[in-house]
Amino acid sequence: MLTIDEIKNISFRKATLNGGYRAEDVDSFIDEVIVSFEQLKKEKTNLVHKIDVLATRVEQYRADEETVRNALLASQKVADACIREAKEKAAKIVRDAETKAQTLLVDANNMTAAEKEHYLQLQSDAANLRNELISLYSKHIKSIDDLPSTSDVEASKAELDEKYPTEDVTAPAQSQVEDDVKIAVPSEMKAEPIAETEEVSAHPKRQSKFSHLKFGDNYDVTAD
Repeated sequence: MLTIDEIKNISFRKATLNGGYRAEDVDSFIDEVIVSFEQLKKEKTNLVHKIDVLATRVEQYRADEETVRNALLASQKVADACIREAKEKAAKIVRDAETKAQTLLVDANNMTAAEKEHYLQLQSDAANLRNELISLYSKHIKSIDDLPSTSDVEASKAELDEKYPTEDVTAPAQSQVEDDVKIAVPSEMKAEPIAETEEVSAHPKRQSKFSHLKFGDNYDVTAD
C-alpha cells in the first residue's frame, strides 16, 4: 500500500523528449493508488465498525456504570439506614441498660437500708434483752448474796456455842428415866391418859424464809 510520502515523491519515466510520461508507469501508479485507496476504505470501514462496536460498548458501559452507580447509591443508602438503625438500637439498648442498672442500684440501696435497719433493730432487741437479763440476774444474785454462806454458818455456830455452851452428857437408860419421872410426879398431878385416836399435837407448816425467791417464770424456791 502506497504511503502519502510515496505518492508525493512519485516520479515517472519520460516517454518522449518533450516531457511526456510513459503510460504504463502512470497506469501502474494509478493501479497502486486504487489498491491503496480500496485498502484504506476497507480499513476505514473496519475502523468505523470497530468504532460503532466500541461506541455501543461505551454506551453499555455507561448504562452499566449508571446501574452500578445507582446500585452503589442504593447500597450506600441501605448501609446508612442500617448504620443509623444500629446506632439507634445501640443507643436504646444503652439507655435501657442504664435505666435497669439505675433501678437495680436503687433496689439494692433500699434493700441494704432495710437490712441495716433490721440489723439495728435486732441489735436493739438484743441490747434490751441483755439489760433485762442483767437486771433479772442482778436481782437473783442479790437474793443469793442474802443467803448465809459456809463462813456465816460457822460464825453463827461459834457465836451460839459462846452464848449457850453445852456439855456432852450421857443419856440414862429409857426405863430408868421413866421410873424417875413416875417418882417425881405426884399422883394428883398426873394427867389423864390420852386416847390413842386423839392427835397429840399439831404443828403448823413452817414458812420458809426463802419463799420470796423466784428463779425464772415458773420456778419458786420454797422450803417445808
